[in-house]
Amino acid sequence: MSAVANIRAANAGEDSALQVNPLRDPAVEGYLARAEEAEKRGELKVALAEIGKARALAADAPDLIQRQAELEYLLGDIVNAEKLAYQSFEKGPKVGSLCVQNWQTIYEARKHFGDTAYLDFAQRKREECKARRPPRF
Repeated sequence: MSAVANIRAANAGEDSALQVNPLRDPAVEGYLARAEEAEKRGELKVALAEIGKARALAADAPDLIQRQAELEYLLGDIVNAEKLAYQSFEKGPKVGSLCVQNWQTIYEARKHFGDTAYLDFAQRKREECKARRPPRF
């Protein structure tokens, strides 16, 4: 649970110059809301099923893929969670909060597996996601 809390908090307080938010079918938003409610109730498999329904309508939506990765992590499928986070990164904007969460997920997975050699790389990639605003005069 703490690894997923770290993933979701990875971009807390970040003032990224760029955030990419999709426009999509309202049904997807409904499934996402139901997934969030199920997760709050501790019904992780129900939440995962709702994300699956959302992905049936928006299969390549990187934020939905990342949400699925987090649920897979919570359910103990860390290998699949890492794969999904990387897939989300590949389909996503490469900067901003989603990118940060993608690389935090990969970092947490590598930490779980004891792959200390990859941790520095994942941490650097996570930092590269944080687009800074240019200074204003």
